[in-house]
Formats: sequence, structure tokens, C-alpha cells
Amino acid sequence: MRVGIAGLGKMGSAFAENLIHRGYEVRVWDRSSDHVRAVVALGAQAAATPEELVVGMDAVLVMLWDDAAAKEISLARIIPAASPPTVVIEMSTLSPTMYQTLGRAAEQKGLEFLACPVLGSTDLARTGKITVLASGSEKTYTRVRALLDALGSSVTYVGPTGTSAYLKLANNAIIGIIAESLRELLTFCERAGVDPNVATESLTGAFGRIASSKIQQLHDHDTRPRFSLDALHKDLLLARDAGVSVDVPLGLLEAVIPPVERAIGRGLGEDDYIALVFSEV
Repeated sequence: MRVGIAGLGKMGSAFAENLIHRGYEVRVWDRSSDHVRAVVALGAQAAATPEELVVGMDAVLVMLWDDAAAKEISLARIIPAASPPTVVIEMSTLSPTMYQTLGRAAEQKGLEFLACPVLGSTDLARTGKITVLASGSEKTYTRVRALLDALGSSVTYVGPTGTSAYLKLANNAIIGIIAESLRELLTFCERAGVDPNVATESLTGAFGRIASSKIQQLHDHDTRPRFSLDALHKDLLLARDAGVSVDVPLGLLEAVIPPVERAIGRGLGEDDYIALVFSEV
């Protein structure tokens, strides 16, 4: 299979290395000649322009920085230059509306298009173990599934074009929320005299433990109490007061208290705290 790759930053270069290792015929383009030379040294062919990149390719993977780059390269150069049966697979993390714009442009050219943002590090991409979130035509998804499987160990079809963007952005929002939670709560614990290593082990363990323990409840909308909203509310207030005592503002905690109180006000206090997910607050 002949695969073009536009964008040889850390992730695009890792895609190229992985596909070359798996025996794909890979052609690459990037603004940086240094990036191109590094991948050509692994066995790729070089294209001088995005237009040259797409000629004769079965699929073109695009991994750019943002909407502006996608507008300049994917929308204005790659899609106009491509011809069926080439499939354009946009893997850059973009806004849902940009994915939809690219999808419409591809459709007007008679091209098949998928929006496939990914989750995972460059190390995982280099070994074909990232998570791929695909959206677009199910027929197109099925057609290139073998290629997507070569890129990632977890490949999920999400829905119509652009829906995968929402799921990708939700995943990355969790990253930001967890990072800020850790910043606040590690400071809170350390200021109170808790050993930083002990606090780190406990808090990072809590994230994984809590998430995994609630999966089935979320699927089943099961709010039978394991740890009630009333009990959570009590402890949130205690934590807020403890934060004041050690002079550590807990902004995320403060943001959580009002929706918890509204859910309790709606009669959900004795339900499991996961009821907050299903509560219209």
C-alpha cells in the first residue's frame, strides 16, 4: 500500500517510521528539509510539495499543528491536488468544524475522507500502539481499516465526520483537569506536611482506581450508593476548610461544590456520587 504523510513533526515522523518498518511504501512531505531527510534515511521517498505528495497514493495521512495549518495545507493544497481513489486521512487535532469543512471539500472532489485524531505518545506511534479515533463514512473506515490497525492498537469508529474531534478534545480536557487537580492537591498535602512521594503515589493511584471502578456503573446508569453524594459533599467542605487552614486555594474543588449541592437539592443526596454525571445541574 502506498501512503503519503504530510507533516513530519514528532508524531508524523513516528507514523512514517512505523509504516516503513511494516513494509508500506511511504512518501513524505514537510516544510523542514531536515525532517524530510531524517525520514528518507529510514526508507521513505521525498515529495517536493504537498501536491506531489498525493499523486498515486492509496492514502494520505496528514498530521499538522492546528486549523490554520490544515486550512493552508489540507484544504488549499492536498485535497485540491488529490484524485480518487486516494483516501485523505486527517490525523491532526483540529476543531470539529474544520474537520467538517475538510470533509465537505473532499466530497466535492469525489474523494473519500476520514477525520482520525489520535491519543498517545510518539513512542506509542512509533510502535503502532496509539489509539485512533475515526469519524466519517463507515465504508471508507472499513476500506482503510488495515492501515489504521497498523498505526494503532486501538481503533474506534466514532461516527459522522467531526465527532471524533469531540472525543479527542474530551480526552485531552481530562489531561488538563487531572494535571491541575494534581497541582492543587499535591500542594495541599505537602503544605500540610505529607511526604511528597506518599502523596504522589496515593493521588495518582486514586485517579486510576476511581475511573476503573465506575465503568460499569456509567454504562448501566447504576446510582445505587457505594459512596453517596451527601458523604462526598461533607468531605468536599472539609477539604475546602482544610485548604484555607494551610493557605492553599482549591479552585477545582470550589467549582465542584455547587453542582454537587444542586444535585443534593434535587433529592440525589443518598445516591452514589456517580449520579452527578446523570444529574441536570
